[in-house]
Amino acid sequence: RRFKQIEENVSSAQIDADRQREVVAVLEEERTRVNAAESRFEEQLQGSQAQRGAGPSEDTMVEYNRLSEQLRSECVEDMHTRDVQDRQIQLLSEASRRVSDRLDGLQGQLEGVAASERVYVQQQQTAEAGVANVEREMQQARRDAEAAKAENERLVRVEIELNEKLEGVLKDLSQARAEQRETAREAKLKEMVSALQRVFTGVHGRLAELCRPTHQKYDVGVATVLGRHMDAIVVDRQATAIECISYIKEQRAGQATFLPLDTLQPQSANDSLRHAHRSARLATDVLQYDSAVEAAVMHACGNALICDTLDVARHVCYERKLDAKAVTLDGSVIHRSGLITGGVGNRGQRGKAQTWEAVAVDNLRKARDRLAEELQTIARERRKLAKEEAVTTRLTGLQTKHRISREALDAIGRKLQGLATERKHIEAKIT
Repeated sequence: RRFKQIEENVSSAQIDADRQREVVAVLEEERTRVNAAESRFEEQLQGSQAQRGAGPSEDTMVEYNRLSEQLRSECVEDMHTRDVQDRQIQLLSEASRRVSDRLDGLQGQLEGVAASERVYVQQQQTAEAGVANVEREMQQARRDAEAAKAENERLVRVEIELNEKLEGVLKDLSQARAEQRETAREAKLKEMVSALQRVFTGVHGRLAELCRPTHQKYDVGVATVLGRHMDAIVVDRQATAIECISYIKEQRAGQATFLPLDTLQPQSANDSLRHAHRSARLATDVLQYDSAVEAAVMHACGNALICDTLDVARHVCYERKLDAKAVTLDGSVIHRSGLITGGVGNRGQRGKAQTWEAVAVDNLRKARDRLAEELQTIARERRKLAKEEAVTTRLTGLQTKHRISREALDAIGRKLQGLATERKHIEAKIT
């Protein structure tokens, strides 16, 4: 506004100066005419005096001097006015130049402020992108920490469960009668069955390994019922049995009895025998086995009864006259013909009953090895899993980085606010 006012003042002074110059020029012309007239008057006066021989009158000279003085006074005043106006124009021009220079300086400052604003805006955008990136990394780090914590807790729970199971297995294994050594014949038979299972697909295994008494107290009785069938090998078809026999002969691996499931035709259990006595039960009812080998189990057991005592067996066979073989828990037998077998010779059946103990021990060992392997797997997974401390340290570092980035962004924002204030101040000066 001041610059415009100065420009208006300069223009007005310039117009006044031009007007005064015109007046001065008119006066100069008038003075020139007056001087010319004065010169002519003096010449005429001198000529008249020469002719008359006398000078101008006193009144004439007084008037002449008055007019000359008036003319000189007016010319001097006009020239003074013109000089004053020229000095005003010069001063106003100088002020206009200074204002113009100042305006140029302000324009330069404004351009500098604008350039700084562009730089800081770019820095602000970069800082905002950096803060957003750090925030995303912090969110991911939090998720990683939570996932690592949850996974570690899960692995700890699994490890505790496995250790408890392993402790139980080891306890059972220590309590089992694992000191009993298997005979050379049993070892050879087990090796034969393993070889047959590797060569032929339809070999299920030894009957003693495919069924198991529901309670240890039935071991001797069930072993007595099964008798020679305990070591019999169960196969799916008769053709498989023939192939196995041929293989055994070729390998000179010994002898074996086979129970082909497709040719066995066992009789169904007599349900009336289940109610013969409260201390007597069908041998098939105290055995655990897979339904796939049911025919072999039924064939080996028939309708034999397992009785708690010899008195119960006598009651079933002699008093109730049931057509069934009765076997006691200690291995004594009352045959269907009425013949009774028992005594010291039953030690062989007790030896056969130990087969299930050996199977149990073997299963416990397998369970022990499996649990130990699972524990090793858990340990490897825990080593691979990122430690919570490392994740927490990373999260702490990211939080520090986020704080520094946010402070830098706030500082840029304050600088931009200062530049905006400075720009408004410069624009106010310009306008």
